[in-house]
Amino acid sequence: MSEPGAPDELAAEITALWSAFGADVWRLRRLAELGVAQAKINHDLRNLMTPALMVADRLQASADPSVSRAGSLLVTAIERATALINTTQAFTEEAAPLLARSRFPLAALIAEWAETLRAEHEQLTIDDATPEDLHLEADRAEFGRAIGHLLRTAAKAEASRVAVHIERQESVIGIVITDDGRPFRNVTAAEAFRPFSGAFRYGSTGLGFVIAREVIEAHGGTITVRTSMVRPRPEGQEMTCVVVTLPA
Repeated sequence: MSEPGAPDELAAEITALWSAFGADVWRLRRLAELGVAQAKINHDLRNLMTPALMVADRLQASADPSVSRAGSLLVTAIERATALINTTQAFTEEAAPLLARSRFPLAALIAEWAETLRAEHEQLTIDDATPEDLHLEADRAEFGRAIGHLLRTAAKAEASRVAVHIERQESVIGIVITDDGRPFRNVTAAEAFRPFSGAFRYGSTGLGFVIAREVIEAHGGTITVRTSMVRPRPEGQEMTCVVVTLPA
């Protein structure tokens, strides 16, 4: 009979640990390798996109309407592909957010993003009912980036109207963002925040939501998606409701 700590017992413990965690270690290593490969692929793809975009620009300037239209479609396709590459690259290089907290008015932050997004999406109207006297203790740049991702995702989903309002409780502040854009696909609490899961919204990879969740959780908050808790749209489709909660 082996004594405690004998080689065969230690080997058995190592075998048990590998059985429990070995697959996860292998998966994490493979994910790290894929991240490096993705970065290299993105770099090469960006270099390939540049001459293609130059050709598309020339086609777009053609006096022939059909050629010009084809050039415009090509430019749009290349710009979307480039945006996807850049977003994926940023995600693979993302580090855990380091917060530099300060106190700032939330309404001013949302107003800045509303102005930025209106310049990019002419159809978009953002109705912000955030009280002017509501101040957050957070990293303004990081938290603003998270809110920007949520609003931009709605805009990419072809929303024409986004509404922001606040729900206050004793120890929690809820930031509720509702929009009339295209909904998530088969949304669940888990799938909505997993990149490339298939649950993402039209025109979005889902990476923005993942980054927003990481930033919000770093602030001690939570984020949830509720597609069916707001009144139906006139055409019968449901509104999308995103709720961000933070400690008061």
